[in-house]
Amino acid sequence: MIQPPTLPLRLVGLGAIGLAALLSLAGVPITSAQGQTLFAGHVDGTLPVDAPYDPAWEDVRPVAVVLSGQPVVPPMRLEPAFPSVRVRALVNGDRIAVLLEWDDPTRDESVLAVGSFADAAAVQLALGEGTSICMGQQAGGLNIWHWKADWAADLARRQDIEDVHPAMPDDVHIPADDADDALGPDGFLTGEAAGNPRSAATRPSSVEDLNAVGFGTLTPQSSAGQNVHGASEYRDGAWRVVMSRALSDGDPNDARLRPGDAVAVVAFAVWDGSRGDRDGQKSVSSWLALSLPRPPIGFLDMWPYFFLLVLALGLSGFILYIGARQPAVGLGWPRGGPGRRAGP
Repeated sequence: MIQPPTLPLRLVGLGAIGLAALLSLAGVPITSAQGQTLFAGHVDGTLPVDAPYDPAWEDVRPVAVVLSGQPVVPPMRLEPAFPSVRVRALVNGDRIAVLLEWDDPTRDESVLAVGSFADAAAVQLALGEGTSICMGQQAGGLNIWHWKADWAADLARRQDIEDVHPAMPDDVHIPADDADDALGPDGFLTGEAAGNPRSAATRPSSVEDLNAVGFGTLTPQSSAGQNVHGASEYRDGAWRVVMSRALSDGDPNDARLRPGDAVAVVAFAVWDGSRGDRDGQKSVSSWLALSLPRPPIGFLDMWPYFFLLVLALGLSGFILYIGARQPAVGLGWPRGGPGRRAGP
Protein backbone atom coordinates (compact mmCIF):
# COMPACT_ATOMS: atom_id res chain seq x y z
CA MET A 1 0.00 0.00 0.00
CA ILE A 2 1.14 3.54 -0.72
CA GLN A 3 1.94 5.60 2.34
CA PRO A 4 -0.46 8.53 2.81
CA PRO A 5 0.98 12.01 2.29
CA THR A 6 3.03 13.37 5.14
CA LEU A 7 1.80 16.29 7.23
CA PRO A 8 4.17 18.93 5.71
CA LEU A 9 3.01 18.06 2.18
CA ARG A 10 -0.63 18.44 3.17
CA LEU A 11 0.13 21.81 4.76
CA VAL A 12 1.84 22.99 1.56
CA GLY A 13 -1.23 22.03 -0.49
CA LEU A 14 -3.62 23.76 1.89
CA GLY A 15 -1.37 26.83 1.93
CA ALA A 16 -1.36 27.00 -1.87
CA ILE A 17 -5.16 26.84 -1.97
CA GLY A 18 -5.42 29.55 0.68
CA LEU A 19 -2.92 31.78 -1.17
CA ALA A 20 -4.85 31.39 -4.42
CA ALA A 21 -8.08 32.35 -2.65
CA LEU A 22 -6.50 35.45 -1.09
CA LEU A 23 -4.99 36.54 -4.42
CA SER A 24 -8.34 36.16 -6.12
CA LEU A 25 -10.05 38.22 -3.44
CA ALA A 26 -7.37 40.88 -3.80
CA GLY A 27 -7.96 41.07 -7.56
CA VAL A 28 -4.66 39.50 -8.61
CA PRO A 29 -5.19 37.15 -11.57
CA ILE A 30 -4.00 33.59 -11.07
CA THR A 31 -3.85 33.01 -14.81
CA SER A 32 -3.74 35.46 -17.71
CA ALA A 33 -5.26 35.32 -21.16
CA GLN A 34 -3.27 35.53 -24.38
CA GLY A 35 -2.46 39.07 -25.61
CA GLN A 36 -0.55 42.12 -24.44
CA THR A 37 -1.31 43.94 -21.23
CA LEU A 38 0.00 47.35 -20.26
CA PHE A 39 0.43 47.45 -16.48
CA ALA A 40 0.43 50.97 -15.08
CA GLY A 41 2.75 51.81 -12.20
CA HIS A 42 1.61 53.65 -9.07
CA VAL A 43 3.10 56.96 -7.92
CA ASP A 44 2.57 58.58 -4.54
CA GLY A 45 2.13 62.26 -5.16
CA THR A 46 2.32 64.23 -8.40
CA LEU A 47 2.67 62.50 -11.75
CA PRO A 48 5.44 63.68 -14.14
CA VAL A 49 2.89 64.99 -16.65
CA ASP A 50 5.22 67.73 -17.95
CA ALA A 51 8.47 65.77 -17.92
CA PRO A 52 8.82 62.99 -20.51
CA TYR A 53 12.32 62.21 -19.20
CA ASP A 54 11.51 62.29 -15.50
CA PRO A 55 13.26 59.46 -13.56
CA ALA A 56 9.86 58.17 -12.45
CA TRP A 57 9.28 56.86 -15.98
CA GLU A 58 12.38 54.70 -15.75
CA ASP A 59 10.82 52.78 -12.87
CA VAL A 60 8.13 51.46 -15.22
CA ARG A 61 8.95 48.73 -17.69
CA PRO A 62 7.94 49.81 -21.23
CA VAL A 63 5.75 47.63 -23.40
CA ALA A 64 6.88 47.38 -27.02
CA VAL A 65 3.62 47.65 -28.97
CA VAL A 66 3.86 46.35 -32.53
CA LEU A 67 2.43 48.64 -35.22
CA SER A 68 0.93 47.78 -38.59
CA GLY A 69 -0.40 49.73 -41.55
CA GLN A 70 -3.97 50.96 -42.08
CA PRO A 71 -5.21 49.36 -45.33
CA VAL A 72 -8.98 49.78 -44.81
CA VAL A 73 -9.93 53.32 -45.88
CA PRO A 74 -8.08 56.05 -47.80
CA PRO A 75 -5.66 57.60 -47.25
CA MET A 76 -4.10 54.23 -46.51
CA ARG A 77 -0.72 53.11 -45.24
CA LEU A 78 -0.03 49.55 -46.33
CA GLU A 79 3.18 49.25 -44.31
CA PRO A 80 3.85 50.88 -40.94
CA ALA A 81 6.14 53.90 -40.85
CA PHE A 82 7.50 52.66 -37.52
CA PRO A 83 7.75 49.01 -36.40
CA SER A 84 6.67 49.69 -32.82
CA VAL A 85 6.01 52.27 -30.12
CA ARG A 86 7.18 51.90 -26.52
CA VAL A 87 4.45 52.63 -23.98
CA ARG A 88 4.48 53.24 -20.23
CA ALA A 89 1.70 54.34 -17.87
CA LEU A 90 1.58 55.82 -14.37
CA VAL A 91 -1.32 56.56 -12.03
CA ASN A 92 -1.84 58.16 -8.66
CA GLY A 93 -5.09 58.57 -6.80
CA ASP A 94 -6.51 61.10 -9.26
CA ARG A 95 -4.82 61.01 -12.67
CA ILE A 96 -3.32 58.75 -15.30
CA ALA A 97 -0.35 59.59 -17.51
CA VAL A 98 0.63 57.60 -20.61
CA LEU A 99 4.10 57.92 -22.16
CA LEU A 100 4.60 57.04 -25.83
CA GLU A 101 8.13 56.79 -27.23
CA TRP A 102 9.22 55.99 -30.76
CA ASP A 103 12.29 56.50 -32.95
CA ASP A 104 11.84 59.11 -35.68
CA PRO A 105 14.80 60.53 -37.64
CA THR A 106 12.86 63.68 -38.59
CA ARG A 107 11.19 66.26 -36.39
CA ASP A 108 8.08 67.52 -38.19
CA GLU A 109 6.28 70.31 -36.35
CA SER A 110 4.60 72.41 -39.03
CA VAL A 111 1.65 72.02 -41.39
CA LEU A 112 1.77 75.54 -42.85
CA ALA A 113 3.64 74.84 -46.10
CA VAL A 114 1.84 73.13 -48.96
CA GLY A 115 2.47 69.41 -48.68
CA SER A 116 3.87 69.52 -45.15
CA PHE A 117 2.48 67.38 -42.35
CA ALA A 118 3.28 67.10 -38.65
CA ASP A 119 4.22 64.14 -36.50
CA ALA A 120 1.41 62.93 -34.26
CA ALA A 121 0.38 60.15 -31.89
CA ALA A 122 -2.86 58.95 -30.38
CA VAL A 123 -4.24 56.91 -27.51
CA GLN A 124 -7.53 55.18 -28.33
CA LEU A 125 -9.84 53.97 -25.54
CA ALA A 126 -12.94 51.86 -26.05
CA LEU A 127 -16.15 53.19 -24.49
CA GLY A 128 -17.91 49.83 -24.55
CA GLU A 129 -17.43 46.11 -25.04
CA GLY A 130 -16.84 44.61 -28.46
CA THR A 131 -15.81 47.98 -29.92
CA SER A 132 -14.31 47.92 -33.39
CA ILE A 133 -10.71 49.11 -33.46
CA CYS A 134 -11.44 50.79 -36.82
CA MET A 135 -12.81 54.05 -35.39
CA GLY A 136 -15.51 52.28 -33.38
CA GLN A 137 -19.18 51.84 -34.27
CA GLN A 138 -22.59 53.04 -33.13
CA ALA A 139 -22.88 50.26 -30.55
CA GLY A 140 -19.48 51.09 -29.06
CA GLY A 141 -17.69 54.37 -29.54
CA LEU A 142 -14.14 55.52 -28.95
CA ASN A 143 -12.47 58.19 -26.85
CA ILE A 144 -9.29 59.34 -28.63
CA TRP A 145 -6.44 61.49 -27.28
CA HIS A 146 -4.64 62.96 -30.30
CA TRP A 147 -1.28 64.67 -29.74
CA LYS A 148 0.01 66.86 -32.57
CA ALA A 149 3.59 68.09 -32.90
CA ASP A 150 2.44 71.36 -34.54
CA TRP A 151 0.08 72.04 -31.62
CA ALA A 152 2.96 71.39 -29.20
CA ALA A 153 5.09 73.93 -31.09
CA ASP A 154 2.21 76.43 -30.94
CA LEU A 155 2.27 76.34 -27.14
CA ALA A 156 5.65 78.09 -27.16
CA ARG A 157 4.75 80.48 -29.99
CA ARG A 158 1.81 80.43 -32.34
CA GLN A 159 2.97 79.56 -35.85
CA ASP A 160 1.33 81.26 -38.79
CA ILE A 161 1.66 81.49 -42.54
CA GLU A 162 4.12 84.39 -42.20
CA ASP A 163 6.62 81.96 -40.65
CA VAL A 164 6.72 80.03 -43.93
CA HIS A 165 6.39 83.03 -46.27
CA PRO A 166 7.89 86.02 -44.43
CA ALA A 167 7.79 88.25 -47.54
CA MET A 168 4.12 87.69 -48.28
CA PRO A 169 2.06 90.86 -48.87
CA ASP A 170 -0.56 92.00 -46.41
CA ASP A 171 -4.16 91.52 -47.44
CA VAL A 172 -6.34 94.58 -47.90
CA HIS A 173 -9.21 94.51 -45.43
CA ILE A 174 -12.59 95.76 -46.60
CA PRO A 175 -13.96 97.46 -44.63
CA ALA A 176 -10.71 98.98 -43.39
CA ASP A 177 -9.56 98.12 -39.88
CA ASP A 178 -10.09 101.71 -38.70
CA ALA A 179 -13.67 101.91 -40.00
CA ASP A 180 -16.66 101.88 -37.69
CA ASP A 181 -17.85 98.52 -39.04
CA ALA A 182 -14.38 96.99 -39.22
CA LEU A 183 -14.04 93.27 -38.64
CA GLY A 184 -10.60 93.73 -37.14
CA PRO A 185 -7.30 92.16 -38.22
CA ASP A 186 -8.65 88.68 -37.48
CA GLY A 187 -12.09 89.26 -38.91
CA PHE A 188 -11.26 87.36 -42.07
CA LEU A 189 -10.09 84.24 -40.25
CA THR A 190 -13.23 82.26 -40.92
CA GLY A 191 -12.00 79.04 -39.31
CA GLU A 192 -11.28 80.80 -36.03
CA ALA A 193 -14.56 82.69 -36.22
CA ALA A 194 -16.42 79.40 -36.70
CA GLY A 195 -14.79 77.89 -33.63
CA ASN A 196 -12.66 75.37 -35.49
CA PRO A 197 -10.12 74.13 -32.89
CA ARG A 198 -7.45 73.75 -35.57
CA SER A 199 -7.73 77.47 -36.30
CA ALA A 200 -7.70 78.68 -32.69
CA ALA A 201 -5.42 81.61 -31.89
CA THR A 202 -4.36 79.96 -28.61
CA ARG A 203 -4.15 76.35 -27.56
CA PRO A 204 -4.75 75.10 -24.03
CA SER A 205 -3.05 71.77 -24.79
CA SER A 206 -1.12 69.91 -27.47
CA VAL A 207 -3.67 67.08 -27.23
CA GLU A 208 -7.14 67.09 -28.75
CA ASP A 209 -9.87 65.06 -27.00
CA LEU A 210 -12.12 63.41 -29.59
CA ASN A 211 -14.85 60.80 -30.04
CA ALA A 212 -15.76 58.51 -32.92
CA VAL A 213 -18.49 55.96 -33.67
CA GLY A 214 -17.27 54.79 -37.08
CA PHE A 215 -15.42 56.02 -40.16
CA GLY A 216 -16.08 59.67 -40.94
CA THR A 217 -17.47 60.49 -37.48
CA LEU A 218 -14.34 61.77 -35.71
CA THR A 219 -15.53 64.76 -33.68
CA PRO A 220 -13.69 67.00 -31.20
CA GLN A 221 -15.28 67.45 -27.82
CA SER A 222 -16.43 70.90 -26.78
CA SER A 223 -13.89 73.38 -25.45
CA ALA A 224 -15.12 72.62 -21.93
CA GLY A 225 -14.49 68.90 -22.52
CA GLN A 226 -10.89 69.33 -23.69
CA ASN A 227 -9.27 67.99 -20.53
CA VAL A 228 -6.29 65.95 -21.78
CA HIS A 229 -2.92 67.52 -20.99
CA GLY A 230 0.08 66.97 -23.24
CA ALA A 231 3.86 67.34 -22.98
CA SER A 232 6.54 66.23 -25.42
CA GLU A 233 10.24 66.30 -26.10
CA TYR A 234 12.29 65.33 -29.15
CA ARG A 235 15.75 64.09 -28.22
CA ASP A 236 18.41 62.00 -29.98
CA GLY A 237 16.16 61.04 -32.88
CA ALA A 238 13.18 59.96 -30.78
CA TRP A 239 9.90 61.42 -29.60
CA ARG A 240 8.64 61.11 -26.05
CA VAL A 241 5.04 62.21 -25.59
CA VAL A 242 3.08 62.28 -22.32
CA MET A 243 -0.71 62.46 -22.34
CA SER A 244 -2.53 62.75 -19.01
CA ARG A 245 -6.07 63.13 -17.74
CA ALA A 246 -8.16 62.75 -14.61
CA LEU A 247 -9.13 59.13 -14.06
CA SER A 248 -12.82 60.00 -13.99
CA ASP A 249 -14.51 63.35 -14.48
CA GLY A 250 -18.14 62.37 -15.01
CA ASP A 251 -18.05 63.21 -18.72
CA PRO A 252 -19.94 60.46 -20.63
CA ASN A 253 -17.74 61.12 -23.66
CA ASP A 254 -14.59 60.23 -21.72
CA ALA A 255 -13.43 56.71 -21.01
CA ARG A 256 -13.83 55.80 -17.34
CA LEU A 257 -10.60 54.53 -15.81
CA ARG A 258 -10.96 52.98 -12.36
CA PRO A 259 -7.91 51.49 -10.59
CA GLY A 260 -8.45 47.92 -9.46
CA ASP A 261 -11.52 47.54 -11.66
CA ALA A 262 -11.83 45.58 -14.89
CA VAL A 263 -9.06 46.39 -17.35
CA ALA A 264 -9.61 49.07 -19.97
CA VAL A 265 -9.16 48.40 -23.69
CA VAL A 266 -6.62 50.63 -25.42
CA ALA A 267 -4.80 51.00 -28.75
CA PHE A 268 -2.18 53.37 -30.14
CA ALA A 269 -1.35 55.12 -33.41
CA VAL A 270 1.60 57.15 -34.73
CA TRP A 271 1.89 59.49 -37.72
CA ASP A 272 5.14 60.38 -39.55
CA GLY A 273 4.83 63.86 -41.03
CA SER A 274 7.90 63.53 -43.26
CA ARG A 275 6.24 60.61 -45.06
CA GLY A 276 3.00 62.46 -45.60
CA ASP A 277 1.04 60.75 -42.84
CA ARG A 278 -2.28 62.40 -41.99
CA ASP A 279 -5.82 61.29 -41.22
CA GLY A 280 -6.11 57.55 -41.88
CA GLN A 281 -2.56 57.24 -43.22
CA LYS A 282 -0.96 56.10 -39.97
CA SER A 283 0.72 53.22 -38.16
CA VAL A 284 -1.68 51.51 -35.75
CA SER A 285 -1.66 48.81 -33.08
CA SER A 286 -4.19 46.17 -32.16
CA TRP A 287 -6.16 46.26 -28.91
CA LEU A 288 -4.27 45.93 -25.61
CA ALA A 289 -5.47 45.57 -22.05
CA LEU A 290 -4.68 48.47 -19.72
CA SER A 291 -4.48 47.34 -16.09
CA LEU A 292 -4.49 50.01 -13.38
CA PRO A 293 -3.20 49.07 -9.92
CA ARG A 294 -5.43 49.26 -6.89
CA PRO A 295 -4.87 52.22 -4.57
CA PRO A 296 -2.57 51.41 -1.63
CA ILE A 297 -4.46 49.55 1.10
CA GLY A 298 -4.21 50.85 4.65
CA PHE A 299 -4.03 48.65 7.73
CA LEU A 300 -7.71 49.18 8.54
CA ASP A 301 -8.62 48.12 4.99
CA MET A 302 -6.83 44.80 5.49
CA TRP A 303 -9.06 43.40 8.22
CA PRO A 304 -11.22 41.29 5.82
CA TYR A 305 -8.07 39.59 4.52
CA PHE A 306 -6.72 38.96 8.02
CA PHE A 307 -10.10 37.54 9.00
CA LEU A 308 -10.14 35.24 5.96
CA LEU A 309 -6.58 34.14 6.66
CA VAL A 310 -7.36 33.30 10.28
CA LEU A 311 -10.55 31.53 9.19
CA ALA A 312 -8.68 29.50 6.56
CA LEU A 313 -5.98 28.49 9.04
CA GLY A 314 -8.61 27.57 11.62
CA LEU A 315 -10.56 25.43 9.16
CA SER A 316 -7.36 23.77 7.95
CA GLY A 317 -6.36 22.91 11.51
CA PHE A 318 -9.84 21.59 12.26
CA ILE A 319 -9.80 19.39 9.13
CA LEU A 320 -6.38 18.00 10.04
CA TYR A 321 -7.54 17.31 13.60
CA ILE A 322 -10.66 15.48 12.43
CA GLY A 323 -8.69 13.60 9.77
CA ALA A 324 -6.12 12.45 12.30
CA ARG A 325 -8.89 10.97 14.44
CA GLN A 326 -10.74 9.46 11.49
CA PRO A 327 -8.27 7.64 9.19
CA ALA A 328 -11.11 6.55 6.91
CA VAL A 329 -11.44 10.14 5.77
CA GLY A 330 -8.05 9.80 4.11
CA LEU A 331 -6.39 12.77 5.82
CA GLY A 332 -4.95 11.08 8.88
CA TRP A 333 -2.62 8.24 9.77
CA PRO A 334 -3.69 4.71 10.79
CA ARG A 335 -3.90 4.08 14.48
CA GLY A 336 -0.44 3.72 15.91
CA GLY A 337 1.21 6.49 13.83
CA PRO A 338 2.64 6.93 10.33
CA GLY A 339 4.87 3.88 10.56
CA ARG A 340 1.97 1.43 10.42
CA ARG A 341 0.39 0.22 7.22
CA ALA A 342 -3.19 1.26 6.48
CA GLY A 343 -4.30 -2.34 5.84
CA PRO A 344 -3.23 -5.93 5.64
